Amino acid sequence: MTIMALSRAAASRGFFFALILVACCSLMLQAAAAAGGGADGVVVGADGDNKLMMDRFLRWQATYNRSYPTAEERQRRFQVYRRNMEHIEATNRAGNLTYTLGENQFADLTEEEFLDLYTMKGMPPVRRDAGKKQQANFSSVVDAPTSVDWRSRGAVTPIKNQGPSCSSCWAFVTAATIESITQIRTGKLVSLSEQELIDCDPYDGGCNLGYFVNGYKWVIQNGGLTTEANYPYQARRYQCNRSKAGQRAARISNYRQLPQGEAQLQQAVAQQPVAAAIEMGGSLQFYSGGVWSGQCGTRMNHAITVVGYGADSSGVKYWLVKNSWGQTWGERGYLRMRKDVRQGGLCGIALDLAYPIV
Repeated sequence: MTIMALSRAAASRGFFFALILVACCSLMLQAAAAAGGGADGVVVGADGDNKLMMDRFLRWQATYNRSYPTAEERQRRFQVYRRNMEHIEATNRAGNLTYTLGENQFADLTEEEFLDLYTMKGMPPVRRDAGKKQQANFSSVVDAPTSVDWRSRGAVTPIKNQGPSCSSCWAFVTAATIESITQIRTGKLVSLSEQELIDCDPYDGGCNLGYFVNGYKWVIQNGGLTTEANYPYQARRYQCNRSKAGQRAARISNYRQLPQGEAQLQQAVAQQPVAAAIEMGGSLQFYSGGVWSGQCGTRMNHAITVVGYGADSSGVKYWLVKNSWGQTWGERGYLRMRKDVRQGGLCGIALDLAYPIV
């Protein structure tokens, strides 16, 4: 073999070995990315946007102390988080909105998962008791103030958190409205027990399905409601503790159900916080501030407490709503919802209304 032929053969073998080396390195890099692309095993793509999003996801996990049982589940949650962040940013970029969306504790949940965990499958059908004494009509009252905020009057307890394992918004609203009217009448603000309602109220389904009107009925029947400190929240239904339920800290004598309509709601909220039901869904999952005026219907699936109303600096009128998802959602746990939109109110807020009487 000539020297030139030997050189060509050696070069060919060198090129072949180089190809093998490149392939091996590529496989090693892919394995390293899958195993160590982040502290939680999230696969990191080559593009910068993906890396930035992964960094945001890891910070979000640290903020909310979120972990996952497998690498596959972590990757799936990362993809859900990415889609949610893209939706939030696209919505906020649209402009001309009276509200903003933002990252919160629900950022790794699909809308279906969020609704399943934090709302009820549907509020019970509205059942209005017979008898005029149960009805309230404020059509003759015309002097309601232009704005009300019962928080500033010391009649609203701090935001609470029902958690993802118990669909108990109805109990939080029952307790919240009794807390407020008790403070208005006595000057004493005491946090009352949602857990007592969940465990002991036979008219409702505990963590499954409930209705604040039924809650009022049971509190009247029981002779009152004990404190949260005495009967703390457990986020699941247990057997009723009769001993604790007998230690009553607040009582009500009756309740009122209101005719439908925002005018009726305003007249009632001018006197005290009011229990209401809304359809909670869509982008409300990521509501972070402003006056909500987005899309929603009237398929009631969540109970809330209306603790005031007013108008923002631009003159946009709103209802001030106390929610039960902790302070990391919305405006430190509160929602401002567009007011005077239609007869039944935005998201049906003025369709099913009641309040307790001391």
